[in-house]
Amino acid sequence: MAKHILLFTCFLLISSQILWSQTPTTKKPSSDPEAAKILKKLKDKFSTLPAMYAEYLLTIDNRETKETQNGKITQKGNKFHIDNNGNQIFCDAKTLWMYMKSNNVVQINTFEEDEDQLSPSKMLKIYESEKDFFYAITNVDKATNFTEIEFKPVAKDADYNKIRIQVDVIKNEIKYIKVFAKDGTTYTLQIKTVRSASPTDDIFVFNKAKFPGVKVEDLR
Repeated sequence: MAKHILLFTCFLLISSQILWSQTPTTKKPSSDPEAAKILKKLKDKFSTLPAMYAEYLLTIDNRETKETQNGKITQKGNKFHIDNNGNQIFCDAKTLWMYMKSNNVVQINTFEEDEDQLSPSKMLKIYESEKDFFYAITNVDKATNFTEIEFKPVAKDADYNKIRIQVDVIKNEIKYIKVFAKDGTTYTLQIKTVRSASPTDDIFVFNKAKFPGVKVEDLR
């Protein structure tokens, strides 16, 4: 379960190759221009941040069991660190370390942006992925200023049916991101906070000295 949660969180996190490495169709349906305006505002706001820190609540519901995990992400360009209840992922844009707390094991892989697509920014910056989705506004709540936008994959062989996000259009913030997998599982990433950060580069590198007795599995 820990590894499964890490893969989703790191994305799918949002990806184990689910969301961002699909074969595209020959023609992309048109997206909702009003939804595009909201997404552009999000992009304009967050693309100026030199680095980003976010805290989230992740709920995984497969209709038989439901599990909730708290986590936090620090990201700077292609570098990122994720801490999901002690299960952690480190990436310095060259190497990716996946640490599983329950068995004190770290797996090491070469990070390749175009192939692995594990950057958490792909989840938190879904508004930048216009070529991978077509999208439309599905609900507007004027009382709360929340607008829901649904994304459907361009790829026919995607392992999920849709992604739904809720945006506070006044604060210009994503409140949650929900992924509907084809196996019936839903993944909900509730964003608690997103803010600018100034991390040092050592946070993106796994330090074996901080994990006594850790078993290292080098898969490079």
